[in-house]
Amino acid sequence: MIRSMTGFATQKIPYQNGELTCEVRSLNSRYLEVYVKLPTVLRELEDSVKDIFRNNIQRGKITCTVSFSSPDPDLQALGVNEELVRSYARLLERVRRIADIDTPVRISDLMEFKDIFTMEEARTVDESLHQALFELVEMSIAQLNDTRAGEGENLTKDLIQRLSVIEKLAREIEMLGKNNARAEFEKLQQRVFSLVDESKIDRNRLEMELALISDRVDISEEIVRLGSHIQLFRDTLQEGSPIGKKLNFILQEMHREANTIASKNTIIDISHRIVSVKEEIERIREQVQNIE
Repeated sequence: MIRSMTGFATQKIPYQNGELTCEVRSLNSRYLEVYVKLPTVLRELEDSVKDIFRNNIQRGKITCTVSFSSPDPDLQALGVNEELVRSYARLLERVRRIADIDTPVRISDLMEFKDIFTMEEARTVDESLHQALFELVEMSIAQLNDTRAGEGENLTKDLIQRLSVIEKLAREIEMLGKNNARAEFEKLQQRVFSLVDESKIDRNRLEMELALISDRVDISEEIVRLGSHIQLFRDTLQEGSPIGKKLNFILQEMHREANTIASKNTIIDISHRIVSVKEEIERIREQVQNIE
């Protein structure tokens, strides 16, 4: 199964009187990058959560955010730095007197100082909360992979269609190129005869030299190799993810064959088709960047 590297998932599960929520986003990346943000009470499990992602996903930039709502203040682990609040209050009162301001100091003034809030050490969390987190993450990954697989299926259909276009163009190029070498031979021969007295030419030597030159415009081997790369690409699609990097390498070989055909070619109709082949290869390359 082909999977895209882009996707989104969100899952929730109840826990006691609260709720755990997990949101996962996945974007393109050359490698697997996992970023996890957990509530303070669960932060010690960050590496374990990353390991779950590594065991289920091969490539992509993954961002996982878990939130936890609970009426238990100990689990929320929020606190206030009382001494700092008193210090700020005295400071604000002093500023008020110096500036001769009649308005008294309000709580909204103190709220401007974010460091008055602290994250206190939470009490020991029951193991069941840990298991709930792991279950939630696995549920989210399953949903994420479902969305990635759905997009991957659409990508596969598009890629197969574009490969068929390249194959059709390659067959046309092959037909047009069958007489390419002979035509080049005759063209070069006529040019030599127009420049040199025919009676002074060693025809055997001339034909040998012209044959060597015309052989250099023979594109049959490149057509065969291009067809082989197309088939390898198709076979690789059947393997399922992770195949993104392998597909990229195959596309490089396909592009190389197209360039070689273009450099050998002397027929304008072939040139036009080679341009179309390169366009399709580039469109496929853009799509492959999104495959895991």
